[in-house]
Amino acid sequence: MRSSTQFAVSAAVAATAVSTGASSSDCLGFDTCPDFPQPYGPGSYPTSYNYTGTFPSDFVWGLGTASYQVEGAYNEDGRGASIWDTFTGANTVGMVGSVCNETPCPINEAQFDKGATGNVACDQYHQYKEDVKLMVSLGLKNYRFSIAWPRVVPTGSVADGVNELALQYYDNLINELLANGITPYVTLYHWDLPQALLNSGNATNPTYGWYETDENGHPNAKVVDHFVDFAKICFGRYGDRVKTWLTFNEAWTFLYLGSGSGKAPGIAEYNNVSTYPYIGGHNVLIAHAKAVKLYRDEFQASQGGSIGITNNCDWREPASEADVDVGAAARGVEFWLGWFADPLYFGDYPESMKRVVGDRLPTFTAEESALVKGSADFFGLNHYGTGWVTNSEDPEWMEIHGVVSEEGFPQAESIWLFGAGWGLRKLLNWVNLRYGNPDIFVTEGGWSLPADSAAEAQHDLDRTGYYANYTSEILNSIVEDGVNVKGYFAWSLMDNFEWERGYVERFGVIFNDFAFGTDENTATNQTHQPTAGSQVRTPKDSACWLSQLWQTNSLLDPDFQC
Repeated sequence: MRSSTQFAVSAAVAATAVSTGASSSDCLGFDTCPDFPQPYGPGSYPTSYNYTGTFPSDFVWGLGTASYQVEGAYNEDGRGASIWDTFTGANTVGMVGSVCNETPCPINEAQFDKGATGNVACDQYHQYKEDVKLMVSLGLKNYRFSIAWPRVVPTGSVADGVNELALQYYDNLINELLANGITPYVTLYHWDLPQALLNSGNATNPTYGWYETDENGHPNAKVVDHFVDFAKICFGRYGDRVKTWLTFNEAWTFLYLGSGSGKAPGIAEYNNVSTYPYIGGHNVLIAHAKAVKLYRDEFQASQGGSIGITNNCDWREPASEADVDVGAAARGVEFWLGWFADPLYFGDYPESMKRVVGDRLPTFTAEESALVKGSADFFGLNHYGTGWVTNSEDPEWMEIHGVVSEEGFPQAESIWLFGAGWGLRKLLNWVNLRYGNPDIFVTEGGWSLPADSAAEAQHDLDRTGYYANYTSEILNSIVEDGVNVKGYFAWSLMDNFEWERGYVERFGVIFNDFAFGTDENTATNQTHQPTAGSQVRTPKDSACWLSQLWQTNSLLDPDFQC
């Protein structure tokens, strides 16, 4: 069938994985070269997928969004400015925390879709009741969303005041979900840092976001305690109804890509990927661990919830059986996912990463190590695509000393997204083996496709094929490999603000007509921006397909027609 092979690697490319051999000393960062990752070996990659089988009865199916991508209402009801408002050039003049004094506010050069902002986005701040009705019509039982820190705490500091109108909005959203049989899964930080916490130019109160160090150069950011204070507000207000918390979403993305590679903040003083992502990452891990300790000490026993963090990683497959390529691919996963997951389970960074990055990678104090180790009740994992890795003598991207190629994989609309369902199965096995069989929730996965109208978006066969093949491999990992995958959240509920790509790319299983019109609070292209009050959502075929999957809790042929 058409979809069964769409996300399988071509046989010609698979056949290039041949044994060449190398000495173990050639595997940079390792005492002994790693074994070739299983379950699939070179030349044995799937060319089709199985679509029969049933998931465990308690498997969690859901959809997700993020506050800045869907809420809109960026300057309403006391919300403070965020770093994404600044990055996109939104008019933040007069807003709490703003670093823009006059319009037009500058647009970061890395913002691809110039003029696109989260000013209005999907207008969910005003349309949440209609959106919940739409979720109900799909049979959705679990919805993952994030709480906007700058909406709840405009300056980022609880000491400066908490926004009751914002708290009430999330009360309303959570209550609406629960009243309709939908369980909320809440992320505390999905990239929208209050701008007031990243302003080194403030003469009286300079702030440095996640990048701050002490006088000895050790990460020690004031933002850590501000985040914990924000988390405490959320736990106390919503923990009687929210039973699953995620502290951070994709620290790798907002730190590594946020240091000059397309994501906010993307400002010159921190655009050095050889240092600042590692400083920021250390601070984020400490903030996560402190928030978890707070939750466990003060809330978990009475509220009965669980808490974790979600990290992301595309699978990195050795381009050959050569030990050096196997080592390079292993570095590709350890330097990405292991960077943020190893400390949660071992109290330290991956040894390979420490050897390659050297003293630019911060060192955990004994107290920090003890705090971070064990600070997750489950393993949150975002996964989208796969690539081949060939060893390189040069550091290359992420200092993995490997070159990544996506030859032979189908590509989504996004320039970075290349699909292979078997890559997810390999990554799940990697997590399972490395971290001792934890409960895993795949908290994001999706496929972008272009569409300018609901009619054009309707028959999104490639997206359905993606989900069919990825869910097939999830079930294989559970049944055949013994991996404890507990849930899968597709991304995304609806087309939304796709970060630096603005409204150019669409990941939603629901088409969103943004009612493009005039937004005078953008810096350019003001006449083609989302407007509030008249947006229309239209489910795509993938939404109907997922609805059937959720109802039957069984694998579904990608050619299934609703």
